[in-house]
Amino acid sequence: MIKVVLWDLDGTILDTTDLILASYKHAFEKVFGRLIDDKEALANFGRTLKDVMFTYSKEKGEELIEAYRDFNHKRHDGMIRPYPGILDALANVKRRGFGQAVVTSKTEWLAKRGLELFGLQGHIDDIIGFESTNLHKPNPDPILEALKRLKIEPEEAIFVGDSAADEGCAKAAGVPFVSALWGPNPEFAAAADSWQKIVDPRDILHLIQKRGPRI
Repeated sequence: MIKVVLWDLDGTILDTTDLILASYKHAFEKVFGRLIDDKEALANFGRTLKDVMFTYSKEKGEELIEAYRDFNHKRHDGMIRPYPGILDALANVKRRGFGQAVVTSKTEWLAKRGLELFGLQGHIDDIIGFESTNLHKPNPDPILEALKRLKIEPEEAIFVGDSAADEGCAKAAGVPFVSALWGPNPEFAAAADSWQKIVDPRDILHLIQKRGPRI
């Protein structure tokens, strides 16, 4: 029996694609004197910023992170928005008695900031972010931490996400993965080996029982 819906944040709850792509381009131009194309940047979605930047350069990883964050934090509030239907989805999942948590590679304070901007925080029971675990997506640790906090078993949750890192994390944790086809990489989401695929956030209501157990 499903008791909890776990959500990825970027590309699933919040449309942060333009901000993330612009942040990558700023960082790469400042540090390397070149731009990174959108396709290459999109392939990094779901991974931690530290993992991505140190993959490009061990020597300049911290410099890349600093440049990315400086641009990202200054423009955060004006360049993000919730996906259509996500407020209805979160509100109705909660109203029906199911728990909800966000599982993201982003820092917890910035994830919370994004949710609060659009009045979404009140529907979320917990945020599992970068600070919550030592290992990150696609490792299972972030989802396992969410299950631990919410005191549920893997079969009692589903995880909604849009990236290969999300898919890998869910499968490694033994939690059914639901592909979000409205995100920035619909080709991946459509081809993913997922339990279910949904085209609108509100479709999540078809995958859970009418009223869940209070946890």
